[in-house]
Amino acid sequence: MANEFDEIKLDSTISVIVDQAYMWAKVLVSKPQNGGKVPTVNEVRRVLAQNGVTAHIDEEALSEYLKDLPENKSVIVAKAVPAVDGENGKVDYMFEPSSDLKPSVDEETGIVDFKELGKVRNIQKGTLIASIKYNTQGTAGSDVRGAVIAPLPGVPPKFSVGTGTILSNDQSKIYAADDGNLRWDRDRFVVDTVVNIGGSVDASTGNIDFIGDVLVKGNVSEGYTIKGKHITVKGTVTNATLEATLGMELGGAVNSVLNCDGEIKTTFAETCEIKCKEQLLAQSLVNCNVVCEGEVIVSGKKGVIIGGECICYGNVTANQVGSEGYAKTVINLGNTAVLMSKHQVLVDQFKTLSENYKKLKNLYEKLNDLKKVQNLTNEQENARKQAFLFIMNERNTLADMSAKIEQDDKVLAQSRLLQLTVKNKCYPGVTLKLFNAIYDNNVECGSLTYYLDATNEIKFRAAR
Repeated sequence: MANEFDEIKLDSTISVIVDQAYMWAKVLVSKPQNGGKVPTVNEVRRVLAQNGVTAHIDEEALSEYLKDLPENKSVIVAKAVPAVDGENGKVDYMFEPSSDLKPSVDEETGIVDFKELGKVRNIQKGTLIASIKYNTQGTAGSDVRGAVIAPLPGVPPKFSVGTGTILSNDQSKIYAADDGNLRWDRDRFVVDTVVNIGGSVDASTGNIDFIGDVLVKGNVSEGYTIKGKHITVKGTVTNATLEATLGMELGGAVNSVLNCDGEIKTTFAETCEIKCKEQLLAQSLVNCNVVCEGEVIVSGKKGVIIGGECICYGNVTANQVGSEGYAKTVINLGNTAVLMSKHQVLVDQFKTLSENYKKLKNLYEKLNDLKKVQNLTNEQENARKQAFLFIMNERNTLADMSAKIEQDDKVLAQSRLLQLTVKNKCYPGVTLKLFNAIYDNNVECGSLTYYLDATNEIKFRAAR
């Protein structure tokens, strides 16, 4: 006997399952019985809405599900759009953010140089120090109800703009604002325009090679080197090398090499090799070899030049030259012997080149005139072209040589006017070279000025 319910049509039922965080929603639709109805997409949407699910419904997935209802199987029909958290900010440094001193190591030999500790990191104005990437706020999402899901913002970058550095207008880059020493100071880079050594230059600092000024409050120890624009050493430089491009001021120097493109001031110098392009000021120069393109002025309590050779392109003034022990001391004003020799070679070269230039120029002009009235032979045309190339190549050379000869003539003429002024005493053992004349002082003299007279002899008169 048939059950009375077998003929009853039963429509599908719709169940909705929602994630507690509303990140997804599922539907479970039962199979219809006895020809019952399958719900439409819109009918399912209404049930979803009754359960609070109104956003991000995948109608395509829902439609496919309803076409062939699987037995007791649910389907996700709505998924939230998750928030995208912001990215953390960061700072990319172009240099190692560290203040540690490390000795350099030769890559090939592995030899460690403890005098090269990296105390100075030279940097030029405008050099990129750091790139800054700022944090982002992220992108908001929304759940299946349509409610906003807030993102977590990224952590802002941590940085500071130190002295001597500058932040770009868009605040995304840090540059060096000056030439100087790039130094890491706690949490930031700074650019020092002066390297300030509170103590001495020794094993604790290593060599100093700096694009700016260097101030040493102590001494410079044996074997070390300092390079900079203006170098100031309050103490004594001993068996060391100093190279400055602008100037040098020292408490004193012993057995050292001093090279400067500007002025040198030192209380004393003993057994030093000194070169400077401007004036040299000192209180005493003992057994030093000096080449100075400016004046040499040795004054103060002592004001002595004793021993060595002083080559000076300007005047030399000192309280005392030579010593009671008749120390051999050479004062070479203008160093013209070398200059005159080079000058004569240049004059001879200029004369030879000028003669060849004139000959080939005449040949070129004659062949050009001939070409206007007749065809030149191949030999004549080649000669014309070679003459033209010579003229074009050598005319600038001749102009440069002429300018150099003129400059040398001025220097030689000026060197005739140079003087040695001794304010106190000039001792035997002193040799004075001036232009092409040499004077050996054989007696102890008082306050005198030595000069070159019209006959190219070295004379002297009372110093003023």
